Amino acid sequence: MTRLLREHPVIDPELDSNGRLVAIRWAGRREPVEVCNQWRVEEGWWREPIARDYFKVVGPHWLALVYLDRVDGSWHLERLYD
Repeated sequence: MTRLLREHPVIDPELDSNGRLVAIRWAGRREPVEVCNQWRVEEGWWREPIARDYFKVVGPHWLALVYLDRVDGSWHLERLYD
């Protein structure tokens, strides 16, 4: 089952020296992760733009979809997979 989060909470990413995502901090926990897949979305140029880098990540306790909002530089959790 998938849990799509209504609001996409801000998360604190941990990047390695090459800029790769290696861990996520959210809700008081640190979860080391491995990126399984990533892609870029850019749309809405005629209104408020959306420019995001999405990452499907797996960790010891969960599988998730997170993204980097390239407009404001914030990271968010969008979806948790059971």
